[in-house]
Amino acid sequence: MSMPRRLRASVWMTFAVVAAAAAQPAESFYRVNPPDFVPYASVDNYQNVGASLSGSDAGDVFVASVHAPPGARLTSFELDACDTAADAMQIQASLYQCDRFGQNCVIVSQRTIADNAGCAAATEDLTLQPTTYVNDSAHQLYVYLQTASTFMSLRGAVIGYKLQISPAPATATFGDVPTNYIYFRAIEALTASGIAQGCGSGNYCPDQPVTRGELAKFLANGFGLHWQ
Repeated sequence: MSMPRRLRASVWMTFAVVAAAAAQPAESFYRVNPPDFVPYASVDNYQNVGASLSGSDAGDVFVASVHAPPGARLTSFELDACDTAADAMQIQASLYQCDRFGQNCVIVSQRTIADNAGCAAATEDLTLQPTTYVNDSAHQLYVYLQTASTFMSLRGAVIGYKLQISPAPATATFGDVPTNYIYFRAIEALTASGIAQGCGSGNYCPDQPVTRGELAKFLANGFGLHWQ
C-alpha cells in the first residue's frame, strides 16, 4: 500500500528539516584578484595589472571590496603574494569590516609575506573569532594591500566563509513556537526571510502536515525562483 501524498510530503519535509539541522554548513571561498584592487589614494600607482599587482613606490596602498553574503561567518583569510628581494621590506594585506560608507573600520585579520620568501601564502584561521562575520547589509568587508617595494607582487587574497542561520530573537513570533522549541531558531529565520508564514491566529502550526503546494511555495521562496 502506497503512502498518501499528503503524508509523503510531510515525511519528506520532516526529513529535510532534520537533515539540514544535522548537517554542517559547507565552507565557501571568495577570491579577490589583482584587477579587483584600486589605488587607495591618488599618489598610489600600479606597477602592473593582470596575474599580479605591484606598487610603483614603497608604501603604495590598494583596496578592494569583498562580496561575501550578508550573515556569513568568516572562517579564514589568506594572502597570496611574492617577495623576491632581501631588502627587509614586506607585503601586507589587511581585512577590515567597515560600515556602508567605508568608515569606522575594525580590523579582522592581517597577513604578511616574509621578506624574500618568494611566492608564498599566509593564512589565518578565523573560526575562533565569533564576532568576525558580516552581520547585516550595513557592514562591508574590504581588503587593504600595502606594498613596500617593486620587488613585491600580489597574486590574490582569499576569504573563507560559511553561511549560518540568523541568531534567534529574544521573543517568539508565534504563540505555538516558544523560545525553547527545538526548531524555534529555524522557524524564526524562515519567517524573517519571507520563506514561510504562519497558519493564522498568531500561530505557525509546526506539527501540521505540508502539502505539495505548500512545499512548492517554501522552495520557490527559498531559492528566489521566477518565471523566464
